Amino acid sequence: MRQLLVFSVGLLLALSCSTEPRPNPWDDLNNNEDSTALTGFADIHKNILEPKCANPACHDGTFEPDFRTIEGSYNTLVYHPVTKNDEDETYEHRVVPGDINASWLYNRITTTNDTLGQMPLYAPPLQQSEIDKLVAWINGGAKDIRGDQPVAPNEVPRFEWYVAFSGDVDWSDWNKNRIDNTRQGWEYPFQVAANDTVRFLFHMDDDMTFPVQFSNFKFYLSDNQEFSGATSYDPQFFVGNYWTISFPPNTFNIGDTSYFYLRYSDGSNTVNSPDFDSPWWYKDHCSFYIN
Repeated sequence: MRQLLVFSVGLLLALSCSTEPRPNPWDDLNNNEDSTALTGFADIHKNILEPKCANPACHDGTFEPDFRTIEGSYNTLVYHPVTKNDEDETYEHRVVPGDINASWLYNRITTTNDTLGQMPLYAPPLQQSEIDKLVAWINGGAKDIRGDQPVAPNEVPRFEWYVAFSGDVDWSDWNKNRIDNTRQGWEYPFQVAANDTVRFLFHMDDDMTFPVQFSNFKFYLSDNQEFSGATSYDPQFFVGNYWTISFPPNTFNIGDTSYFYLRYSDGSNTVNSPDFDSPWWYKDHCSFYIN
């Protein structure tokens, strides 16, 4: 009887061991020792980003992109806005699927600009074979570890702020002939002299579209906060993130107060800003009076 019991227990142990599922190497790609079996972004993270870039005080969570984990690496690279750009503000995203020339990551690992510095900093540059892997991954659509294509974000384009000048902009002294700073408070109209030329500069931004590519850009003026009876004008692209419009002297009458809003499109989203439901203080900020 005792022998039978021992045999039965042994059989149960053997069966339990034989049916225990084997570890799935994809459950934790960050600790997978068999790196030769990895492909795509899993290979890039394990063999390039993690050992060569996630160094102390660098991309170990101290600075973005965060290369400590494969998920963090992917999420802080693909379609992630650039924080530190070049002098010309060339790049919008760290990785743009299918386009290495628009991908800040590619520039950073290949640049010869000593001031900017080639990544990884303070370490030997990547080998050409490693750069080729990154190029192939980006040009192949920057797919995630499951092979899925990322979906491009498309946020609503933004009118961030504006400045107004008496006449042209004096770039040597930005504040020399500014007039939008004559308001009594942020929520008040600013003053315009009737015999002055008034120029507006609008600072615009978008996640996927350069401001120069905005379409149907209109500037609307009205004598009331409801914008009823508004007259539309056509601003012009100026430079960088700026659009502009100017009005010659004596366009407006002394005592008039004008409220304005912008309408513009990134090709997918058409926006009024401030919109018709904006609070009164936003509308008063986008206004001026003639003295």
